[in-house]
Amino acid sequence: MSKILDTASVGDYDALTDLWLEILDGDVSYDEMIGVFSILLNNGEDDLATELLELTIDEKETENEDAFSGFLVKAADFFRKSEPLRKSLIEVIRDNNLMFQPLEQFLKLSGLKKENADVQSSWRVFNSLMKYRKGGYLYHGTFGVGQITRMSRSHATIDFQKAQNHDMKLNVVLESTRPLASSSLAVLSWKNLEEFSRLFRECPSKFLERLSVESLENPGEICIQDLPAFFSGSEFTEGEAWKILRKTAASTEGFADLGARIVLLDEKVEFLERVKKIINRRREPAREKVREVQALLKSCCSAFPDGLTDLLDDVRSISSPETGSMFELCWILSDRGKEEEFSDIKHDLMESTAARGERALGEILSSACRKDYLDLFFSAQTERVEKVRLLSGLRRSLWEHAAAFLEEFDPELLSECIGDYLSKPSETDRFLWTLTFLASRGDKLDDNLADNQTGLFLDNLIFSSADTQKKVIHLLTGPLKSKLNSYLSSIDTRKLSNYLDSFNSSATALNEGLCLIVGREISRRKSSSIGKSVKKRFWESDALFSSLGAIEQRESDALRLKQTEIPAAAEAIGEAASHGDLSENAEYAAAIEKRDLLLDRLNRWMKELQMYRVYPPDEITSDTVSPGIRVQLQESGGAETVQTIDVVGPLDADPENGRINYMAPLGKALLGKSIGDMVVLPGDDSREWRVTRLERLDLVKR
Repeated sequence: MSKILDTASVGDYDALTDLWLEILDGDVSYDEMIGVFSILLNNGEDDLATELLELTIDEKETENEDAFSGFLVKAADFFRKSEPLRKSLIEVIRDNNLMFQPLEQFLKLSGLKKENADVQSSWRVFNSLMKYRKGGYLYHGTFGVGQITRMSRSHATIDFQKAQNHDMKLNVVLESTRPLASSSLAVLSWKNLEEFSRLFRECPSKFLERLSVESLENPGEICIQDLPAFFSGSEFTEGEAWKILRKTAASTEGFADLGARIVLLDEKVEFLERVKKIINRRREPAREKVREVQALLKSCCSAFPDGLTDLLDDVRSISSPETGSMFELCWILSDRGKEEEFSDIKHDLMESTAARGERALGEILSSACRKDYLDLFFSAQTERVEKVRLLSGLRRSLWEHAAAFLEEFDPELLSECIGDYLSKPSETDRFLWTLTFLASRGDKLDDNLADNQTGLFLDNLIFSSADTQKKVIHLLTGPLKSKLNSYLSSIDTRKLSNYLDSFNSSATALNEGLCLIVGREISRRKSSSIGKSVKKRFWESDALFSSLGAIEQRESDALRLKQTEIPAAAEAIGEAASHGDLSENAEYAAAIEKRDLLLDRLNRWMKELQMYRVYPPDEITSDTVSPGIRVQLQESGGAETVQTIDVVGPLDADPENGRINYMAPLGKALLGKSIGDMVVLPGDDSREWRVTRLERLDLVKR
């Protein structure tokens, strides 16, 4: 270490001043002087450092040496207040940039020209502004990456990715762009896309490190909205790139995947401090805090960190209506509710009504936390009616967990709920869930239900959700397979065929093999009755039946579409296109969409018209329900309720006036019935109806 640096390090400041004066009279080492400034400022000797700086400027500014100019530039990074430094620095800048036209404007904008300015801060701003010069790169939110090709006092010409030789006012350039280094990934993706793609493909971790530093919006953070500037012309879409970056962040030390953001972690900040910072952020939803704390734990910790439960007090101080998210945040901080401290706070976050409890469950991200919340709700001193309401509103997975919990904790409440669900077969999903729950546990059903359990499953299956259908089918083809086979062999062929028609419309029933089982039973019956010819009824063909007037009206409507509406739509497209830029022309987009809808409708109608046939009058009689028949039904059990339904073709259908399409579920349920037959109407399994009268409709012409 040199003598002057050694003297500054030991704190002998009187000797340092004398030594400094000696150096100024001889050979000056400006690098050693900068080193002394660093030592003094770190030790809080700001006044002495400033005094030595200004003494040096006073002695050396007339020499006009390059070394002295470099000394002033380096000193600008250290000193906040020094008028001699500010004035000398401006002179150096002017000497070094004589031909740079926007120089005076940049000096003014940076604040260096202002008396008693903060030199350090102003110098940093000035250096950033000086990146706006010919040959420099920058980024614009709309035009992408660009390179400056010309600069003047008031304007700049920039060669953008999306706007070549674009002339802009200088103040607009400064407001709407940010400078880029020539080595930036954004520049690389523009100038050398092949090298950019190779780096991303072969070295994703190195790419991630560079991208996090070069992020255009928030350095140190990356979100998917940042990616278009880098990947707009790449072989990777923004979505694909984001998935790769998140996967890389999860396996790269020093990064945390926070869901919507990838964050470069500051190694100087302790983990607990990071979590505390997230918890205490203002104006951030509690749900987002949960996401970020979970992601931070996943990225940084292999085991539950010590001291994390100490942050529960910070959570207590948060005022938030998101009680579900607050519950989950405390649950996470207490090692998934295992720490003793959680018991002191969890009841404070528990809702007392079903509606609020359901809302809180919707806020919780972790399925394990939802189940813990449910257990607490059903074991708490909540009103019984609220527990029943919440149980009735749960999704199946949560309902099944709650049911299993109540089997042990409160079987009486579970029994009450099950009885309520079984009394409402119209609530199909809940009804089938309950049957499945009981059947999977081997519990004894109500006698009336137990006798026809399989039939109840099959009758209601098609009206339930795909998830419920899958679980019921697994039960029927597994533990209840013998009951299913017995039931299918006991019912008549017509009902069997109705089941198959119904199940064929369900992708789940097809995929899970239920259609195959029913189809095999029908095939078995057909093979056992070879030689018996069964006449196929007319509506069972591929044709579609409607009245002559309805078919002619559809033909007329199709002709109007073809000759009038579609040409008018095409004309509207031409008119909209004449208004200018198609990419921002809403009228053009709307006209295109309307034309496509009309063409789609015309194609569909033309295909259907090839299948339409007039009702065959010779095959329609008042003995059997078929298309073209009016059906009168009376509720069984002595009730006087009567309803009349016209079974008609698709073009004649008018449900509001009692005209039902024979291809709809209600129409299918009536087809083939005769006077005296009983029928259960879809969506109303609680009542049976008897066919009391049949008559031909006037739509059927002889």
